[in-house]
Amino acid sequence: MNQKFFKLPQERQDLIRNSAMVEFGGGSFKKTSADSIAKRAGVSKGLLFHYFKDKREMYLYLFQYAIDECVEIFNRHILKNTYFKETDFFLILEKGQKVKMDMVRRHPGLFRFVMRAYYERDSVLTPKLRKKLDDVLAQTTDSFLARADLYKFKDGVDPRAVVRLLTLSAEGMLAETGAYTAEEIETLFLEYQKYAQMLRQNLYKEEYL
Repeated sequence: MNQKFFKLPQERQDLIRNSAMVEFGGGSFKKTSADSIAKRAGVSKGLLFHYFKDKREMYLYLFQYAIDECVEIFNRHILKNTYFKETDFFLILEKGQKVKMDMVRRHPGLFRFVMRAYYERDSVLTPKLRKKLDDVLAQTTDSFLARADLYKFKDGVDPRAVVRLLTLSAEGMLAETGAYTAEEIETLFLEYQKYAQMLRQNLYKEEYL
């Protein structure tokens, strides 16, 4: 990658990154063209490849950048609110989903790119990068479970499986609807709450309902 990219004004860097993430987030790596990225960013394809050797290098750079941004955004929310002061499993997850959906609304290109990249079938991602995202998700889940009141669950319930189920449900709803406005995000959040409440009613011991 040409280090001159980082000497561009911040607004210019953001425009190129955001344009590429929007385009890559809307389709597969193979079907996303450098022409469409350059057009959205308002630059020539030649200039785009002056900063990035090829489309693959751009994609891998964006993947790393997006992971770092997502972690930073979540950490910023956690530090400024009561996210980890809550101990109820479902309420902690609810706060986490609220942060995620707010991120989708504020940074739709970035979040959709991460979702699309994680499930990319073109093998453009190196195992190291995919493992890094898996490690980040695992660390986040471990930290969450360490703070949650897991004794509220009925015997035999696997809390980690519940996290995965609700996470996949929320991401599936986002992918299916393509929601990004505040109103659309709020509608999805209410739907998420309904599903979470159904699980709570069935998986918690009666005394904790």
